Amino acid sequence: PLEAPVAIVTWVWLAGVLGMAAYSVVSYLRLRQKLLTASPLRGNIYLADEITSPFVMGLLRPKIYLPSDIDEREQPYIIRHEQHHIRRGDHIIKTLAFLALSIHWFNPLVWVAFICSNKDMEMSCDEAVIEQFGSSIKQGYSNSLLEFAMERHPYSFAPVAFGEGDAGRRIENVLNFKKPQTWLAISVIVLLVIVGISC
Repeated sequence: PLEAPVAIVTWVWLAGVLGMAAYSVVSYLRLRQKLLTASPLRGNIYLADEITSPFVMGLLRPKIYLPSDIDEREQPYIIRHEQHHIRRGDHIIKTLAFLALSIHWFNPLVWVAFICSNKDMEMSCDEAVIEQFGSSIKQGYSNSLLEFAMERHPYSFAPVAFGEGDAGRRIENVLNFKKPQTWLAISVIVLLVIVGISC
């Protein structure tokens, strides 16, 4: 008796997976088209006329793309932000997270997890940049966040983009950021290990 309903649900799930896959492929191809005229700045960093926000793209050989009209004063800390993504492997993690989201598109908790993980990635990189450059860049960094967050960009599916996430929360986090005490970090790690073992 359940054969027909199960078949219908299966086809609906499969249609959702194919829809997510089609969206990612189309978005990727549209973005690649915008990057055809990108010019190298140095190393794996490129300037592109057709984009409105910095981002990392690529899995095996990730590249950093910046808008051509980006202010030179913003470049150092924005580049460091994107380099931190690459060093930590966020571009790979986000791609795998999107793959999981495509398979579990029907589950609202997976959507929440995907969105929250993206926000955490961005805020963590923000903090790493502030920790390296110091509090003197907080105002300029916050202005950059606000500027790029106001731009609409079609590449949230996989590339790690500077302007992503809750801009208001990120700006508040940047302005209030203080380097955590070493003892506090160690205490949190120990607590997480204990909780993990207990579970």
